[in-house]
Amino acid sequence: MASNLNVTELDFADIKTNLKNYLKQQTVFNDYNFEGSGLSILLDVLAYNTHYNAMAAHLALNEAFLDSAQIRGNVVSRARMLGYVPRSQLAPQAFVNIVVDVSSESGNTPATLELVRGTKLSTNVDGTTYQYVVLETQTAPKLSNKYTFDNVKLVEGTYSTIKYRVDNDIEIQRHQIPHKNVDTTSLRVRVQANEESTQYDIFTLFTTLLNVTPASKIYHIQENTNGYYEIYFGDSVVGTKPENNNIVTMDYVYSSGTASNGANVFSMVDSVGGYSTITVTLVTAAANGVDQESLESIRYNAPLTFTSQNRAVTSDDYRSIILREFSNIAAISTWGGEDEELPDYGRIYICIRPQTAAALTAAEKGEILDTILKGKNVVSITPIIKDPNYSYLELDVEFKYNPNLTDRSAVDLKSVVSDTIDDYDLNDLNKFDGVFRHSSLLRAIDSADPAILSSTVRPFLFQNITPITSAKNDVTLTFPGSFYVPNGTDESVISSTGWNVTGNPTQYFADKAIAGSTNRQIYAYKLEGTVKVTTIEDAGIVTPASGIIKLENFQPTDTTAIRITVVPNSLDIAPKRDQLLSVDSSRTSMTASEDTIAVSGSSGAVDYTTTSRFRS
Repeated sequence: MASNLNVTELDFADIKTNLKNYLKQQTVFNDYNFEGSGLSILLDVLAYNTHYNAMAAHLALNEAFLDSAQIRGNVVSRARMLGYVPRSQLAPQAFVNIVVDVSSESGNTPATLELVRGTKLSTNVDGTTYQYVVLETQTAPKLSNKYTFDNVKLVEGTYSTIKYRVDNDIEIQRHQIPHKNVDTTSLRVRVQANEESTQYDIFTLFTTLLNVTPASKIYHIQENTNGYYEIYFGDSVVGTKPENNNIVTMDYVYSSGTASNGANVFSMVDSVGGYSTITVTLVTAAANGVDQESLESIRYNAPLTFTSQNRAVTSDDYRSIILREFSNIAAISTWGGEDEELPDYGRIYICIRPQTAAALTAAEKGEILDTILKGKNVVSITPIIKDPNYSYLELDVEFKYNPNLTDRSAVDLKSVVSDTIDDYDLNDLNKFDGVFRHSSLLRAIDSADPAILSSTVRPFLFQNITPITSAKNDVTLTFPGSFYVPNGTDESVISSTGWNVTGNPTQYFADKAIAGSTNRQIYAYKLEGTVKVTTIEDAGIVTPASGIIKLENFQPTDTTAIRITVVPNSLDIAPKRDQLLSVDSSRTSMTASEDTIAVSGSSGAVDYTTTSRFRS
């Protein structure tokens, strides 16, 4: 029997057993009852002490690494070593026009009127009132007894100001913002000589060493271990250092985050220049409110940002920089021009699905290209932002169930399966790497209820086009993957909903084979009874191998959307580059039938039916 103490265990019971076995081997403790004596209490104390120390060491070691740390302060500290500052909570932004009417005012009115930073408005969302404030001071001239402020930027939250006195006895003095839910993008930092001074120096956020001198008026920001953001200034080498007893003024907005996204009706709370006859007109509804960056997001983005070193060279660099500095992102994809269908060298492509819309606005695209990426991307590379290309899944779902294994009716089971498909759409699709995996969806449906024994899903892809009426249309649709091509000469790869032409019945699109080519000719037709009569012989081309449909030479009399549907060649569908997949629940058909073999045994095989791969 070994006489050495085993020190490899961490569990309390194992530690105590090891101590007990060790002591039993010592001659001084011969004939001791380790279970019933007071020595058992001492062994408990020793085991607990060892267990606590082991756990403390284990946790302390975990907290020392970005990947394993669980305490936010430690994650932030590890990220700071990589030069990464976690994103703060971001306030929803809205744009309005504000008109101040002074036609009923007596006496002289000024030639210009100022709308100051911090002016308050209010809105109501789902019965809750939220405060919005003007973020930037604007001036408007008087025209026809009215002052018009166009495209005023509002942010949700409370406007706050705090002052600190500079104490240079502290080597690096940090000035803490006392609200954890601050929107740091709204922060304005000013320094004045003393409390009586009316002159301020504006300091800007440090982003790059480029052109920074000892006289540059910059400040740095970081999140501290307590979860508050704090700023500090330069050291007279990298940026200027305020003088002793200078006064630092920080004004900012702290916000409720995502709660008021979508607000679209605003009313004034404050007067403007003492006038209260004010009209507020919506330009853009509130959007882009985001909660503070999560721990998992910090873990993901911090190494990417460190790798890029704030320089946009590879496509991943562009992705990490935009993720760090732009908030309205639900999904993002970046790729080089060499990966385009037709290689386009010298360009980097960026595609973003926003959180609250189908595509970015022109202003948001300009912010990314002209502000976020400017000065970071390689001169010879041109970044281009593309809108997402949405393809929608239409699903035929059929499943068999054993009614003896559940209290749910067929209708209830359909509801359960519908919820399962919605969850799959939310968690696995609607992102640029969101592959539709047929077997994964089947597995999720089969697991939705113990009574479901088998399932079949037929996927179809469709896109909607909104035609123009002023000229002949020319539309190109790109789907993920290739199309299934039927063998029948009269069968079509594509199908469409109807569209109208003055003086003619509803028309539709179909296609037919082209001799000696894998492409197919699109034509338009109308129905005379059950007979298809061609109305446009050449309405475009289908390229099944690359999933491209080019429609042309048609001109409807209205702008009713036309749905183009195809059968994918594979049950698994993988989007590329700017493509996104989403399940259209309104076009999901659901069939539930009893499994006659499970209910009746071999006699039920007579009535057992299987599901066709194709629609009848």
